[in-house]
Amino acid sequence: YLIIDVMKIGFLPNFSGFLSLLILSFSPFSFAYYPAPRMMNLLAVSKLLAVIYVLSSTSKLFSLSSSSKVLSESHWASFFHQASLGTHLNYKFLSNMSWRFKAQDIVDTEASHVTGSSCIKTETGKLIRISPESIKDLEQFVKDFLLSLPCTTVICVTLLGGAYTRLLQELLPLPSCVHAWMMLSRFNSINQPIVVLLPVNAVLQEDADYDDDDAITSFRELREIKDCGKNWHCPWGSTIADDVAPAFKLIMEDNYLSSRSSYGDSLGQRSLWWNRRTKLDQRLCEFLRKLEDSWLGPWKYMLLGEWSNCKNLDTVHKKLVRDLKCKCKANINESLLRIVLGGLKGAFKGEECIAQLCFKKGCYVGTVGYSDNSSCGTSSEASNGVERLSELALQLIHKAVDELEDDSGHREPTILVLDCEVQMLPWENIPILRNHEVYRMPSVGSIAATLERIHRHEQLVKGLLATFPLIDPLDAFYLLNPSGDLSETQLLFEDWFRDQNLVGKAGSAPTAEELTLALKSHDLFIYLGHGSGSQYISRHDLLKLEKCAATFLMGCSSGSLSLNGCYIPQGTPLSYLLAGSPVIVANLWDVTDKDIDRFGKTMLDAWLRERSSVPVGCDQCSSVQDEAKNGRGKVNKKRMSRKKLPETSDISLCNNGCDHRPKLGSFMGQAREACKLPFLIGAAPVCYGVPTGIRRKPSL
Repeated sequence: YLIIDVMKIGFLPNFSGFLSLLILSFSPFSFAYYPAPRMMNLLAVSKLLAVIYVLSSTSKLFSLSSSSKVLSESHWASFFHQASLGTHLNYKFLSNMSWRFKAQDIVDTEASHVTGSSCIKTETGKLIRISPESIKDLEQFVKDFLLSLPCTTVICVTLLGGAYTRLLQELLPLPSCVHAWMMLSRFNSINQPIVVLLPVNAVLQEDADYDDDDAITSFRELREIKDCGKNWHCPWGSTIADDVAPAFKLIMEDNYLSSRSSYGDSLGQRSLWWNRRTKLDQRLCEFLRKLEDSWLGPWKYMLLGEWSNCKNLDTVHKKLVRDLKCKCKANINESLLRIVLGGLKGAFKGEECIAQLCFKKGCYVGTVGYSDNSSCGTSSEASNGVERLSELALQLIHKAVDELEDDSGHREPTILVLDCEVQMLPWENIPILRNHEVYRMPSVGSIAATLERIHRHEQLVKGLLATFPLIDPLDAFYLLNPSGDLSETQLLFEDWFRDQNLVGKAGSAPTAEELTLALKSHDLFIYLGHGSGSQYISRHDLLKLEKCAATFLMGCSSGSLSLNGCYIPQGTPLSYLLAGSPVIVANLWDVTDKDIDRFGKTMLDAWLRERSSVPVGCDQCSSVQDEAKNGRGKVNKKRMSRKKLPETSDISLCNNGCDHRPKLGSFMGQAREACKLPFLIGAAPVCYGVPTGIRRKPSL
C-alpha cells in the first residue's frame, strides 16, 4: 500500500533503495523456509514490480531512475513478471534436481569428458533462483538470467484484477468499464523482451450465441435435474477469469453433465444428445474466438514462435530497421518489429496500432478499443509524434512484408507460462495458435530444470548433445483399459499396439512396480483409461524416478490442475514434470471415449510416420554434435556474452540438434481436427513440457 500511495502522487524513491526495501523484505534464503502465505507475498511483490516497470516506460509520471545502462524497462519488467509465476514450484524442481546431482557428481568427476555438465548446472541455477544474495548484485543477476534463457520463445501470461484494476483505474485515463488487465511477456535468449499490459474486456456468451431453443432448453433441464452424484466439481475454484469470462465455466459444467447423461434408446433421444454436444462445441469455438479478439487484438501475434528457415527474414529485418531509423528518425523496438514482420499480412488488421507500437520502448499499455488510432498510447504527446511518422513507416513495413510473403518457412514452438488465474483456459486453441506447436510449463525455471535433467542423463548414458530431448515412439509401454470397462477402446488399440510390436498391458490393472519399471526404462508411456492413471502409480513413486518417459494420458481431466488458495497447484502433469518427463500430453477437462480415441490414434499414427522418415544417422545432427564435442558449438554464449544485451540476434544460432524435424507437439492440430467435436474434445488435450523431437533407435 505504501508503494501504491507513493505512485499515486507521481513520485518514487531512489531506485536502489526502493528495490532494496522490497527484496530485503523477502530475504534470499532457501525456499524451504517460505511458508505458503509468505511465498504468495513474494509473488505479489514481483507482480507489482513488473506492473510498475511497464508503467514507468510509458509515462514520465511513473518513471524510475536507474543507473543501469544495459537493462531497459522491458528487461526488468519481464524478469519480475516471470518471477511472479510458478516460483513456488521452482523450489520443488531445484530440490528434486539437487539430490540427483549430488549422486551424479562422482560420475562427473570420474567421467570428466562429459561436455558442459557443470556449465548447464550453473545456467539452470540462474533461472531457478528468484533473487541474488545482495541487492548490489541484482542488475548482474537479471543480466545473467536473461542470457541463460532458452532459445525457444517463452510467453508469460498473467490476469490482474481486484486491487490492480483499481490502481490502474486511478493511474491511467481509462473508462470505468475495464474489469481486469492482462500482462504478457515475450522473451528468449536472442531478442529484447516485450511486455504489454492490456485491458481485458468481458467475454460474455448469451443464449443468442447458439440460436437453438431446443438446445437451450435441454441444457437448462440438465442443470435442473442434476443430482448430487452428477454435480460438477470445478478444479480451479474461483478466479479472476470467472469474472471476465464466465462463459467458460458454464461450458465446462454443461460438458460434464451432458457427457454423463445417457443416449437413451430412441433415435430422438440420441439426436438430442448429439445436438447438445454439437452446440457445446460451437459455443467453445466462439468463446475462444471472442477471447482472442477482445483480450489480445493485434497483440495476438506476440504468441507465435519465431520463423525457422525463413531465408530473408534477418536481411529484410535489418534493412527495415536502418530505413526506419534513417528515413523516419524513429527509435524503434527491433524485437516488436520482428513480430510485425513475422505476422506477415495478418498483422496489418490493426496496422494503425502496430505502427504506433513500433516506436516505443518494449513495454506497452493498451487502452480500450483496438480500432481507435490512439488506442495504443497513454501519452497524447507520444501519440502525436508517432502520427507524423506512421504513414511513411507503414509504407516501409508493407514493402518489407511483401518481400517476405513467399519466403515463410515454419514456426518454431512456443512455451506458455500461465498464471494460476488463466491456466484452465485452452490457450493453445485460440485461432492464432490452434495449428501451431505450443507447450505449457509452470515457470521459466522449470523449463531450465527439465532441459538440464534430460541433458545430463543423455550425456552420461548416451553421449548425445541436442537442444531438446528426443524420444523413439516405438520404445513405448502402453496401459490400455486397466479398469476393464472401455471395451471399444481396447478393441481399437490392442491389436494395433501388437502390430507395432509395442509392449504393455491391456484389460487389467498393473502393479506400481510394473509402472515404475516401465516409466524409467521406456521412452514413451501411453495411458488409455479413466482419469490420469494416478490410481495405479502414486505421486510419491513418480518423484523417486531418476528418469521418466514422455507421457500420453488420454483419460478425463488427466491434465487438469487443482487450486487450493495460496498453496501450490496440484496435478498429475506437475508430478510427471518433477519426475523428469520431457513432455506430457493430457486433457484439461472430461472427454468422451470414442472421440478422444480418434485424437489418440491420429497422434500416435503421426508420431510413428515421422519416426519412419527419420534416418538412423542424421547427418545434420551428427555434424552439430561433432562441433559441440570439439568445442565449436559454443557460439551462442560467446555471441550473447557481450556487455550490452542485444535487441535481436540471428535465430539460426539456436538451431542445434534435431530442430529441423517436426516434434511431438507439432501434430496436435491435425489430431484435434480428427475429432467429431474438434473443440469440445479436440481442444482438451494440451502439451505440458518442452519441445521434444522424434528419433529412431537402431535397436528398434
